[in-house]
Amino acid sequence: MNGVPYGCLLIASRITPDDPSITDPTDSRASLLLLRVSGSTKLNSDIDLDKTKFEIVQRSNDTGQNYDDAQQTDQFTLNLLRYAGVQCRILGTFRVYQPEQNDEWQLHFGSDIDNFYAGQGMKIYKPNGDALQKIVNYRSNGAEQTPTTRIGRLRYSAAIKEDNTPESVPVEITAEDFIAQRTALFGMTRTGKSNTTKTIAAALFKLRQSPGGTRVGQLIFDPNGEYANDNPQDQGCIRNLKYKSPEFDDDVHTYGSFPHPYDEGRHITKFNFYGESEPTSPPSKEDLDRVLRTLYQGKQIINDALAEETAGYIKAFCNADLTTEVHISEHSEYTRFRRRLFIYRSILAETGFRYKDDGTAKVSGLFSEELRQLMGNSEDMKQYVDVLESGEMPWEVAGNFTKALAGWVKEKPFKDFDSNYASSHDGRNWSDVHLLGLLRFYDDTRARSIIQSTRVWHDLSSTADYADQIVTQVREGKLVIVDQLLGDPDMNRQAAERITRRLFQEQQLSFSQPQIDSRTREIIKPPPVIIYAEEAHTLLPRASEDDNSNIWARIAKEGAKFNIGMVYSTQEPSSLQPNILKNTENWFIAHLNNTDETNQIRKFNDFNDFTNSIINVAEAGLIKIRTRSSYYTIPVQMDLFTAPPAPSQEDDQVNSHPRPQHQDQLPF
Repeated sequence: MNGVPYGCLLIASRITPDDPSITDPTDSRASLLLLRVSGSTKLNSDIDLDKTKFEIVQRSNDTGQNYDDAQQTDQFTLNLLRYAGVQCRILGTFRVYQPEQNDEWQLHFGSDIDNFYAGQGMKIYKPNGDALQKIVNYRSNGAEQTPTTRIGRLRYSAAIKEDNTPESVPVEITAEDFIAQRTALFGMTRTGKSNTTKTIAAALFKLRQSPGGTRVGQLIFDPNGEYANDNPQDQGCIRNLKYKSPEFDDDVHTYGSFPHPYDEGRHITKFNFYGESEPTSPPSKEDLDRVLRTLYQGKQIINDALAEETAGYIKAFCNADLTTEVHISEHSEYTRFRRRLFIYRSILAETGFRYKDDGTAKVSGLFSEELRQLMGNSEDMKQYVDVLESGEMPWEVAGNFTKALAGWVKEKPFKDFDSNYASSHDGRNWSDVHLLGLLRFYDDTRARSIIQSTRVWHDLSSTADYADQIVTQVREGKLVIVDQLLGDPDMNRQAAERITRRLFQEQQLSFSQPQIDSRTREIIKPPPVIIYAEEAHTLLPRASEDDNSNIWARIAKEGAKFNIGMVYSTQEPSSLQPNILKNTENWFIAHLNNTDETNQIRKFNDFNDFTNSIINVAEAGLIKIRTRSSYYTIPVQMDLFTAPPAPSQEDDQVNSHPRPQHQDQLPF
C-alpha cells in the first residue's frame, strides 16, 4: 500500500503466512531482518528489458498514447518491464527470546545479522499499522518501560500529505534519553527547530507527573523571545505550561531585561552594580562577600564587555582586584581595600550608573590629613579637601573627584609623597597597583563608551543577584526561561555564560562533595538539569578552535558527569568542534541547504541514508530523528506544539489569586 518510498522500512523473513513449518521461535529462520530502502538498483535482466522498452517508446512517439498502454504493448511484456530493483540497507534483526524459563517471550533487536545463508530465499513485507508502530518506537533494553511522549508521526515522503495512511503511525520519545545527554537540533530557519525544542522541553516537564515524579530542571536562553512570549507564529509558548495545572504555578519562571505586559510574574534580570555598603571596621570575609556579591557580578560583566580590548590601560582596569582575598583583619589593609571600592564606585557614578539621589560615599579615613594638605596645593584637587574632611561625599562629587585624582597621581607632588610614604612604611607605597589600575580608566575614552553599554543590567532597587535565583530554581527542577529578545546581543551572551557557569559550578560541587541519603545511605547524585543553547554557532567553540575553557564546550564534554544535559541548535553543524558532535547522543535533523553541512552529518550513525533528503526536501517539521535508546533513524513529521493560552487579565483578577511581584520587578 502506498508503494515503496525512499527510506521505507521493510521486513525480510523466511516466515510466510501459508507456511507453518517454522514453529520454534529460537529457530534462526524465525529471524526478521529489518531493511530500509536506500535507493534503486539494476537487475540482471535490465539490459535486455531496456532495449525492449526503448523500441516500444520509439513506436509510441508518433501516437497519442503512452508506451505502456494496452494498444502499444502486450500484457506479458508489460509485466516483465514492471519489475524493478530496490537497494536496501540491513538495519538489524528482530527475534524473540525468553529471559528465563516460563517467562513471557520478549522482542529483541540487534544491529547486525545473527547468521547468513547465501542461498536462502526470503519474502519481503512492508509493515504498517501496529507492527510498524512497534518497529519505529522500539527501544534498547532497559528503556522499554520508561514513560514515552508522542512527538509526531512517521512520514516517509514530503509528497504524502495525508496523516491517516497505515504508514502514518505515532512516533514517541522517552524523555529519559535527554537527561545528562547531549542533543543536537540542526536545520535552516523555519524548518521546525523551535517547535521541536518546545516538544522536548514539554516532554521533560511532563516527567514530574509520571509515577516516581522525576523533576528535571530546564534552563532555556531565548534569544528571539519565542519560548517566553505568545506570538502569532506559534500555538502557545513554553511559559504557558504553568497553566496546565494549578500545581505547576511555581514550576515555570521567566526572566527578562524589562517587564512584559502579559507576563506579570516575570523576574527582571538586573542587579545593583554598587553592591551594599561595607562596614567601616573589618568584618568577616563571609559577611563582606555577602554585601559585595552584586558588585563583583557587575565588575565581571564590565570585564567581559572589555575582554576583547587590548589597550594596556583597559587591561589594567580589568585586572584591578576588588575581591576580599586580602588580610582584611589588618586595619591598614582593609582601608586600602575600602579605598579601591570607593574609587571603583566613583567611576561607576561618573560613567552614568544611577545612584541614590540622597546617597553619599563614606570617605572617612581613606585619605590622610597629610595627603589632603597636599591636595590643597593643587588647583584641580583643592576644591575636594573640605568634603574629604567631612567624611561623606555625594556620589556626583565623588565621580568628579576620582576623575581629577586620576590625573593628579601622575604629577610630581603626588609621586614624591608616594615615594616618601614607602620609605616610612617598609617599602609599601600609599598607592597600590590595583588602585592605580582603576584610575587608569581615565587614560582614554574607549573604556568609558563600552562600560556605558552595561548600564542596562544595573538596577538600584535590586538587592540580590538574579543568577543565584535562577540556579536555585533550575536545581529544584523548575523550568526557567531567560527572555533575551531585548538588549545588546553581546551583553545577552555574557549574561547567559555567567548563569551557565554558575550552574555548572553548583552541579560540580554537588558531584565532588555529595550528600548521603539518610535512609538508603547512598550517595545522592546532582539533580538532573538541562540547558538549551539556541544559535549554538555563536556560543560553542568553532571547528577551527580548540577552546576547552569555554563554558558551553565544558558542558558539552563534561556535563554528563555532573548530570547536566544540553540541547544545542544551529544551522551550521560544520562550524562546531567535531569532538562535540562525536559525543552527541540525540539527533534531530531538518533541512540543510548545502553539502558542507550534510557532509558533516553523514559521518554519524546511519545519516548517510538521508543526506539527499536532508538537502533536497525543505518541508517544515519533517525531521530525521535518532535518540540514544533507538537503533536507527526515522523520518518524523513533528506535531505542532500547543500549550494553553495565558488567562486574560480579567480572568486573572476574578478567578486567580494575586501573583506576588518579584522584588526586582519595575512597573511597566
